[in-house]
Amino acid sequence: MMRAAAVGLAAALAGSACGYYNGMWSADHLAGQARKQEQEGRREEARASWAQAAVKAESVVTRHPHGRWADAALVLQGEGLAKSADCDRAAAPLARALGSVKDTALLERAALAAAECDLAGRDLAAAERLLGPVTRSADGRRAAHAWYLSGRLAELRGDRDAAAERYGRSAERAARPARAQVLLAAGHTEAGVALLDTVAHGDFEEEEWAGLLADVSRAASAEIARRTLDRLLARRHVPAGSRARLLLADADRLFAVGALAAAAARYGQAAAAAPDSTDGQRGRVGELRVLAAQAESLAQLRAVGERLGALQTAMGGAAAADSRDFERRVRQVLDADNTADAALFHRAELVRDSLAAPRLAASLFLAFARQRTASLFAPKALVAAAQLAPERAESVSAVLQSAYPASPYTLALRGDASPGYAAAEDSLARALGVAVELPPALLGPQVAPPVPGQRGPPLEPPAAGPAPLRPGQPRVPGRMPERRAEPVRQ
Repeated sequence: MMRAAAVGLAAALAGSACGYYNGMWSADHLAGQARKQEQEGRREEARASWAQAAVKAESVVTRHPHGRWADAALVLQGEGLAKSADCDRAAAPLARALGSVKDTALLERAALAAAECDLAGRDLAAAERLLGPVTRSADGRRAAHAWYLSGRLAELRGDRDAAAERYGRSAERAARPARAQVLLAAGHTEAGVALLDTVAHGDFEEEEWAGLLADVSRAASAEIARRTLDRLLARRHVPAGSRARLLLADADRLFAVGALAAAAARYGQAAAAAPDSTDGQRGRVGELRVLAAQAESLAQLRAVGERLGALQTAMGGAAAADSRDFERRVRQVLDADNTADAALFHRAELVRDSLAAPRLAASLFLAFARQRTASLFAPKALVAAAQLAPERAESVSAVLQSAYPASPYTLALRGDASPGYAAAEDSLARALGVAVELPPALLGPQVAPPVPGQRGPPLEPPAAGPAPLRPGQPRVPGRMPERRAEPVRQ
């Protein structure tokens, strides 16, 4: 019987040891899986794996607090919680590890995890204390990660030059794009763009490259971003869907700065990269947006609308939503009431603001001024046309000075205060059913407002003073801030 009891005890101990080993093996396996997912850019999956690793490690710590792998399990518990964005729960095991663990490698891992949480909580001083010793680690991987986190710390402090220097000392894959980003933000455009060429040789991550190209465009120009993308696409294979989305974003940047020919080419490349996808279809819609922006007559715009209608039958998803929204804007222009002053004026504004078609908008503003010479808004139309067609600004200014010398808009264009400006803007706002904000300098004392032409009713003084201009908001004569551009949903 004693022998049987001894055998049973030995079996129980062996089972416990086996469970202990299996628990730690599972925790380490999940942590390794999480690291691999991080390297592949699968961040959400990595967080889930880290969370599972933390659960397994916590079980080992709870059941075997004095076991052989207790310290390793404690560090992995805190590490897993920190890397799964659960820093509140990570604080206790990491503090225990930093205060009791003797092994250097485990201590450095705990310090890195605690520093990540300190950075997330903006406790920069605590993070710096933890990172300093690890940057001098004999282990290259941990030292590289410490330098990378130190770069992030410098960024959070607003010291971009220091951040660039620290990122430069890290061999981590994420450090090079991070360094390029801060160089661009700090105004070191040439160095930042040059670094991007080396980043292009590494692993491709669409989200990372999309952000970097946007940074290049902001720091330098849309044209330099276009060239940078060309080099990326020439040097490595990029999946068709990612290629189409990067090209679409590039086209949108070019469109926004008025580089219409380059934008059209990019939209066409996006459509060709993934012709049967939603992104490819959005490229086709983008090509029509460019044609609308290049239109010089309503007939040309009507032709764009017809092509858009034919294209919509084969569209779905986001591309269909984009095309419907774009079609609505085109129809607003083509179906506008051609009898009322306000409607005709607003049509020109829609062409300018919603379709971004400056030549057609200038033509419509000038036509309005020629056809509605008695309208209160004829001088406003001339001011708007001069802004859209600078080559005609001198002749338009001469017409304003000779035909409308006392107009509130002529006075505003010269920078003079105009008591009638508020009444004129209020009249147009009422006609269009919108509110209007005016600069206090243009309001002046209340006087009898001017009377528009035959198509408009006499103006009435506003019941209450108009709202002041928002701080920092410029007021451009000839343009009402409420009817600003409505960009096509991207």
